[in-house]
Amino acid sequence: MNLKPRSTTLNERALLYKRFIGLEKSANLQTIYYTTSTATYWTFDSLTLSFSIIDSLLVPVNATIKSITDFSSVLQFQSHYFNYTGVAWQEITNLPSLPTLLSATFNNIANYQTNKYYFNGSFDYMIKGSIEGTTTQYLKGNIIPLTSLNIKFFNDDINLSPDDLVVIGKRLYSVENPETVAKRQPKAFNVHFATLNSIL
Repeated sequence: MNLKPRSTTLNERALLYKRFIGLEKSANLQTIYYTTSTATYWTFDSLTLSFSIIDSLLVPVNATIKSITDFSSVLQFQSHYFNYTGVAWQEITNLPSLPTLLSATFNNIANYQTNKYYFNGSFDYMIKGSIEGTTTQYLKGNIIPLTSLNIKFFNDDINLSPDDLVVIGKRLYSVENPETVAKRQPKAFNVHFATLNSIL
């Protein structure tokens, strides 16, 4: 006869992934600069006044490619002038004699934030109460099952925050409503609770 376990502490350990914000830059690739001496494609960022190398495979078919054929060519952006030295772009203050002036077109559109995650550790947990199942619709017509459960754990080194991700049994959950209760019986210790909602 198999007896039901009295607790869930012998479950596979939960894996915690902490959320952090990544800063990204978006750029259009309508105007590309091509230095013929090094066969390199470049984009120009007007915010940092810098040039970045771009892989030739990422250059769109309909992009405007401006060729820089010699080192006397100077790109002008407002009151700034840039010259290619054969290795990198540099801002210059003294224009060379009879320069080939080209108008610099910037590629940057905006900066934006993305959610990123890193592995923070694993911990033992107990399921508190029942596991609830329902359906949700994040996108119109896309009805997906949603599993929600409450967990309890005692590891003070694990700090769950809203929107962190937890993997339990190869299933991904988002963290909601983290809570800590201080106990004293007679030694002081903390009991941690959190609600997990399935994502995948």
